[in-house]
Amino acid sequence: MAPERQTKAVGYVHLATVDGAHGADHIQRHKDTVIACCRDSRILLTHMVIDIRGRQGRGRALDLLVMERASLLIVPSLAQLAQSCAELAPMLAHYFSPPAGVADLIAVVDGIDTRTAQGRIAIDVLHTVARFESGSVYHA
Repeated sequence: MAPERQTKAVGYVHLATVDGAHGADHIQRHKDTVIACCRDSRILLTHMVIDIRGRQGRGRALDLLVMERASLLIVPSLAQLAQSCAELAPMLAHYFSPPAGVADLIAVVDGIDTRTAQGRIAIDVLHTVARFESGSVYHA
């Protein structure tokens, strides 16, 4: 019997501001959230990308998924990934929604895991909210 392949993941943590030890504590808490999720779910964390203030590392994290270095992105919450639904929706559609999606997503605190039906529904709802906010919701 072949050994079970472990899911590989990229962790992504974003912190908008840093104010000394307090900022370092926030970063560590977010990293611990991602690491605990991996440990509890038997996921192999292959990369951890940390952004402070900007979101330059987010592109690197997403590129790792596209290059198939991992098949799962884990974030402490969706707020780490984007500033608004309008910014988040195209990212979710492009990277994490079938059929075009290249990977799965876990937002730990939000309870979203796109490997499950409930997680895929949550992503669909978020996408609909973003379309509503942008005024592009279909009218009957």
